[in-house]
Amino acid sequence: MTTTVATRTATDRGPAPGHQDTVAKALLAAIGAGAAAVLWLWWSDTGAIIGAAQWITNGARLCGLLAGYTAPVLLLLMARIPPLDRTLGTDRLARWHAMGGRYLVGLVVSHVTLIIWGYSLTDHTGVVGQTTEIVFHYPDMIKASCGTLLLFGVAAVSARAARSRLRYQTWYLLHLLTYLSIVLVFFHQLSNGDEFLHDRAARICWYCLYLGAGAVIVCFRFALPLRDAQRHRLRVAEVRTEAPGVVSVRITGLRLEELAARTRPGQFFRWRFLAPGLAWSANPYSLSAAPTGDGLRITVKERGGHSGALAGLRPGTRVLAEGPYGAFTADRRTGPKVLLLAAGVGITRCGRCSRPSRPPPAS
Repeated sequence: MTTTVATRTATDRGPAPGHQDTVAKALLAAIGAGAAAVLWLWWSDTGAIIGAAQWITNGARLCGLLAGYTAPVLLLLMARIPPLDRTLGTDRLARWHAMGGRYLVGLVVSHVTLIIWGYSLTDHTGVVGQTTEIVFHYPDMIKASCGTLLLFGVAAVSARAARSRLRYQTWYLLHLLTYLSIVLVFFHQLSNGDEFLHDRAARICWYCLYLGAGAVIVCFRFALPLRDAQRHRLRVAEVRTEAPGVVSVRITGLRLEELAARTRPGQFFRWRFLAPGLAWSANPYSLSAAPTGDGLRITVKERGGHSGALAGLRPGTRVLAEGPYGAFTADRRTGPKVLLLAAGVGITRCGRCSRPSRPPPAS
C-alpha cells in the first residue's frame, strides 16, 4: 500500500467545491418540474370522478403518464452527456438510473393492473375477457403488450440476484432491449391516452420529449464515438503480461495529444476491441499511465470473459474508445492537499494526478 500527497495546482482547478451538489439539485429539480407538468396534464383533462371504476381508471391513467415520462428521462441519465458525466459522475447517474428503473417497473405494473380492473368494473366483464379486449381490439396495444413484456424481462435480468449470475456482455446486450421496449410502447400512449387524443399541444410535447431523448442518445452514444474513432484510428500496439492474469494493453493512434489534453486524472474510457468475441460490448477501464501523444495504456486483471480475452489481443486490432468519463478527479478536492490510500490492481498511478510537490511518505 502507498500513500500519496498531492497539491492542487492552478491547472487542476475545476468547479468550485459543492458544484456537483448544485448541479445534482438543479437536475433533480428539472426532473421534478417535468413530473409536475405531467400531473397538471392529467388534472386538466380530468373532470369529476364518480364511483370506484372511475377512481381506479384515473389512477391507471396517472401511472401510465408518469411511466411514459420516466422512460425517456432514464435514457437521458445514461446517454453519457459529457457535461453531466464529468460533473456528477457515472456512478451517481447510474444509481439514479437504477432507482428510477424500479419506479418505472412499479408504475407500469400499477398501470396495467388498474386499467384492466377499472375497465372490467366499467364494462361489467371478467378480468380475462377485458384483458383480451384491450390487447387485441385497442389500437397499438399488441405492440405495447410486447414492449411491456420486454421491459419486465429486462427488469428481471437486472435484478441483483439474476445479474450476478450473468456475464456482463450478456446482461449488456439484454439491457439494450429497453430501447425496443420503449419504441413499441410509445405509440399506444398517443392512440389511447385521453390526454393526447384531443390536445395537439400535448402530443407535440410528448413527441419532442421522446425524439429529443433519442437524438441525444444517437449523438453522444453513437455519432461522437464514431467521429472520434475515425479521427484517432486507435489500434493495439502491444499486449504485455505484468503478472499471472494481469496484462497491460498499449494503444496507439493519430492525434492522441488531443485525447491527452481533455483527459483528467481519475477518468476512464469505455473500450471496444474489434476482435472476435469482444466487438459487441464496451467495457470501462481506467488508464494505467498518463496519456501522451505516443499512446494510451490500460492494465487489466482477468475477472471474466472480456477481461480475460484481452491477453489474446493481437497488435493491429482496431479499438473504439468512448470518453473520457467520470468525475472522480481533483475537482472534488475541498482543500489544498489530499491523502490517497491505494491498493489492488484497480488502482493505477497516473503521472499527472499523483505528481507530488515533495516526495510522498511511504506506509
